[in-house]
Amino acid sequence: MRAEASYSLDMGGPRGTSERRNTLPPIIPRPRHAHRDPGHLSLDGGVLIRVAESARSASTATVQRLQAGLEAHRISRPRVVSGRSSRSQGCAVELTIDPEVGELRHLDSCHDVYRLLITPDGAALSSPSAAGLRYAAETLLQLIGPDGRLPCCTIEDGADLELRGLMLDISRGKVPTRESLEDLIDTCAALKLNLLMLYTEHTFRFKKHPLIGRGDSPLSARTLSALDAYAADRFVDLVPCLQSLGHMEHILKLPRYRAMAETDQGWTIAPTHPQTLPLLRDLYHDYLPLFRSKWFNANCDEPWDLGRGQSKKRSETLGPGGLYLEHVKRIQRLAARHGKRTMIWGDVVHAHPHRIPELDPNLVLLDWWYEADFDFDRVKVFARNEIDFMVCPGTSSWNSLFPRVANSLANISGWAEAGRRHGALGLVNTDWGDHGHYNLQGNSLLAYAWAGQEAWSGTSPRREFDRAFSRLFFADASGEVARIYRALGALHDPGFKVFNGSALQYLFFDSVDTAYFIGPCQVSRLEALGRRLKILRTRIDKARRNARRGQLEIDEILYAADASDFSIRKALAGKKYLAWRRDPSTLRAPGRRALAQKMNTLATEQIGLGKRLRKLWLARAQTSNLDMTLGRLRRSARHLRAAARRLEKNLITASPDKKAITLQGVLESVRESLR
Repeated sequence: MRAEASYSLDMGGPRGTSERRNTLPPIIPRPRHAHRDPGHLSLDGGVLIRVAESARSASTATVQRLQAGLEAHRISRPRVVSGRSSRSQGCAVELTIDPEVGELRHLDSCHDVYRLLITPDGAALSSPSAAGLRYAAETLLQLIGPDGRLPCCTIEDGADLELRGLMLDISRGKVPTRESLEDLIDTCAALKLNLLMLYTEHTFRFKKHPLIGRGDSPLSARTLSALDAYAADRFVDLVPCLQSLGHMEHILKLPRYRAMAETDQGWTIAPTHPQTLPLLRDLYHDYLPLFRSKWFNANCDEPWDLGRGQSKKRSETLGPGGLYLEHVKRIQRLAARHGKRTMIWGDVVHAHPHRIPELDPNLVLLDWWYEADFDFDRVKVFARNEIDFMVCPGTSSWNSLFPRVANSLANISGWAEAGRRHGALGLVNTDWGDHGHYNLQGNSLLAYAWAGQEAWSGTSPRREFDRAFSRLFFADASGEVARIYRALGALHDPGFKVFNGSALQYLFFDSVDTAYFIGPCQVSRLEALGRRLKILRTRIDKARRNARRGQLEIDEILYAADASDFSIRKALAGKKYLAWRRDPSTLRAPGRRALAQKMNTLATEQIGLGKRLRKLWLARAQTSNLDMTLGRLRRSARHLRAAARRLEKNLITASPDKKAITLQGVLESVRESLR
């Protein structure tokens, strides 16, 4: 049962000064119970961090976080002492492990509970757990005002869901640097998220299979071990995540492993091939011992061709869903040898509901779907069968220049509510990188924060959340940066829509020759989007000048806005080019020359956007498969220049047939752009 939330926050409305003094700044995630008390705690005279005996062994990273956070507010680095007897000038921030905090009425049925008490004399942070102390520290740091004071208050807080996390795709083209992954772990801690998965298909350096991942910037065992320790110090569980059935094309394309493919598609590894289990055993042996987590995500999702090739006879013998069930049980046994409890995605299980009672009760199912309009309550079938499960929404950032923000936030809220209703272990917000991972990570930050909010205490009022988000990550008390995320995230419809992506991204890479995506655009929609982007661009520039933090993230937003604007102008030029190919009388010589010049200018501009993308990519990630994405971009620029030459020479080529946008057509267009 969800505990009651009750408090007063500063909503920044048109109220008098005396009323604002009786409120607290917006906090993310929103505390369950917060009460504003009279007065303030001044930090100007120095701060002493006093660690109670009960917390001495559990607070090192939390103390370091407090020290760094206070220094970031231009407060002198606090001295750390143990026990209650120490005396010093300035106020004291005391950390205590206290089991009784978990028994407070406001925290019934909550996880990772803590209590924060701020008085004019000092601050007391207490929790039954070391993780709770860290979360109390994160809340305290958010309360510091620009004047270096803390409002006196009593906060009693805890999470709805036990497990709250992110999953970042590191296999679809982009492998982050160690430093950027450490930053992501810090972001998790700030949002009170306690779980992180790095989705891996091949981007790990396996000792027994060194050809896997070669040339794709794979992570090393040393890096993963260091990240695991870094995460553990911040109470983030780094969960091993390794694909074990479908999505195996990066491995199966290598000559040594090609024979293990279920079919010639080279997508799914054949469960019945005699080398499949030994290969997975080797991969697990190299990979799983690097993580202290008790969990292991074996994935096993979307094995489209399973049972249609090498394993067909076995599949027919076991019946629908039987081959999948057998494979999952085998990999569970492999993972159990390393002390891990296996998780898998729930899509195949939902396709064979009659087999659900046969699942091992120790298995955990990760249920996912990424659109806002969905029956999130389908997880009740797992609850009814007493199978542990987690709900897994998404950032809606992949196949996009900028995330589809409204879709993502609604998707996260829908899954979170269903998870609470039906007893989910937790929530994992997924950030995929389909077709090259050109979506920039900072653009997913709002969705990360919204998932943290939903998993902790449910939906927060929009205005309050926007101010808390902008304050935390950009030192922007107005909430403007969050509003920019929402505004840019609403610009995706040029007259047609695509499933699981943004039309503007497809226009960015589209060829003006085939014009598969340019054709269905509506000029009026494109022009309206362009006008909105022009206004928004000014707001982003102003936010960048005003923000005291988050410059890289704003640069990523700015790139997305400029790339979106480019897509619109390219599509408008492409529409004129198509019209000329269908009816040459629409453009006389001066018009052709003008359009040719515009095409050449667009090509040059797109190459410039590629240079910006490269810089932003390398700010967070290794080179990885950057050339693949830049190759798609250069192809688009070449086709623009070729069109310009045809216009200049009045060489008309046959116009492409008008085609409806279909999933198959989208995939074929992407494959063509990657050749």
